[in-house]
Amino acid sequence: MAEVYNRTRRSSSIGGKLLRSGRVLELPIYWLLRTSDLAREGFENSGSYRFADHIYRNRASGRYGIGSLLDCQLLRMRAVQAFRARFFKARDELSAFLQQRGPNARQVDVLSVPCGIPRELVDAAKTYGAEGGALTNVRFHAVDLDREVLQNAVAFAADSGITLLPHQGDALECATYQGTFDFVTSTGFGEFLDDLKLTQFYSVVFQLLRPGGVFVTSSMRRTSVAGYLLDLAELLVHYRTADEIAAIAHKAGFANVKTSKDKSGIQAFLKAVK
Repeated sequence: MAEVYNRTRRSSSIGGKLLRSGRVLELPIYWLLRTSDLAREGFENSGSYRFADHIYRNRASGRYGIGSLLDCQLLRMRAVQAFRARFFKARDELSAFLQQRGPNARQVDVLSVPCGIPRELVDAAKTYGAEGGALTNVRFHAVDLDREVLQNAVAFAADSGITLLPHQGDALECATYQGTFDFVTSTGFGEFLDDLKLTQFYSVVFQLLRPGGVFVTSSMRRTSVAGYLLDLAELLVHYRTADEIAAIAHKAGFANVKTSKDKSGIQAFLKAVK
């Protein structure tokens, strides 16, 4: 079976793996971490949309009392706060894009891929509306491989009065999208793609963007503690610098490329204009 890159991978028994590999002293750390809802989601459903959204919501929760306390400490980690910064970046770039286009612009199509819980779209729409913007000429789209994820995304947007148009399929296939777009956001996906697949994904986005369209995405660098936890959760992450994702964007066809970083320097952001 061909590997599918935007499907959440369910981890094998991490506790069993630690035992088999003789890493017995790490078992208490693993079981303690499992009391945190964030860590447990990472262990059980590596790279899941719920894991990302837990960080974006920034609300601690867990089991047995200690789990919530531990969850709170995990959310305060520098690497986790940097992870959350990519949500802020996507949200703020979309909000600024909608403001720039203005209420008299032609139909604007906005996409999140893979969408998970498209909090960046909903929060940007709320911000734009609160500042007097009208969403009558804006259509919001979501792409994901998982039907249940799309259903949850549509319901989440509907709770805020926003209609989300779902597209189910592989993010690396042009046929999935069924249209063209003015703004595309994708955070937390490229980290699971090797350079060849990431170039393919960026190329797909380039083809789907209308002239003047904007693509916002991210990458991350490794930190010692976060890297250990990601390794423990059996997550294979591809770490890249801002210059590296910029080079891939150029290779995919983008000429107008800008990069930036969060305040910690852990997350790199790419804004590419077609």
